[in-house]
Amino acid sequence: MLSGERRTRRARLLIAALVLGLALGAAEEAARQAGYAPDTERIARFLGFGIDQVTLKGHRFSYDRDVFDTLDLANVRTFAALDTAAVKARIERLPWIDTAELTRVYPGRLDIRVTERKPYALWQRADRLYLIDKTGRVLAAVNGETLPDLPRFAGEGAAAEAASLMETIARYPEVAGRLAEAERISERRWRLKLDNNATLELPADGEVGALEELARDAELAKHLAAGLATLDFRGPGRVAIRPAADTAASASAANPGS
Repeated sequence: MLSGERRTRRARLLIAALVLGLALGAAEEAARQAGYAPDTERIARFLGFGIDQVTLKGHRFSYDRDVFDTLDLANVRTFAALDTAAVKARIERLPWIDTAELTRVYPGRLDIRVTERKPYALWQRADRLYLIDKTGRVLAAVNGETLPDLPRFAGEGAAAEAASLMETIARYPEVAGRLAEAERISERRWRLKLDNNATLELPADGEVGALEELARDAELAKHLAAGLATLDFRGPGRVAIRPAADTAASASAANPGS
């Protein structure tokens, strides 16, 4: 019976401390708005509501300082004044962060656990190279010295459409197995460059039809396997085949957005 009374007393004390902490946080914020540092902060810390320690786990590529900056610990020193929803949103806006979880551990400790996004492809924009995730989100700029073995994309709009294109190409192993780079042209269509110097000019909104035609036409498949040629599927009802020697001249003369 006595132990039950103690548990009840402890529960009441904890509830009272929580209520007091919230009140202290509100008072602290009001005082800060008025331009002076309140004594409530010192009281909150004494009661175990101060943020005295922060632990961060789950990150590999994100910088500690970027995550800690989202807490604004110079101004937010107690749990009562901490807006966990806002902090979570700020952390998840960092380039590498996918999800963030904040846990209050009384007294005085805040645990943060994050999960990071996975690199999906390399995206070249102008003269810069970036790692992107499957959604097209830019994770980091990279140099040309040590690049991961990932699909490569180029051109404006390519990052956002990369995953959709890869899902389409995956159904055509003869193309997927040789893809060296996919270039987005005028944010409308794709140019696929293969590792045997073959190039596929795909029409806007007609990628599947062109790849289906390539898969079922033995003559086109032969040109694809031989390489050193451009197969242009943009013409209605026909496929133009240009030898590699003509490709550079044709590309410079043609409108790249057509």
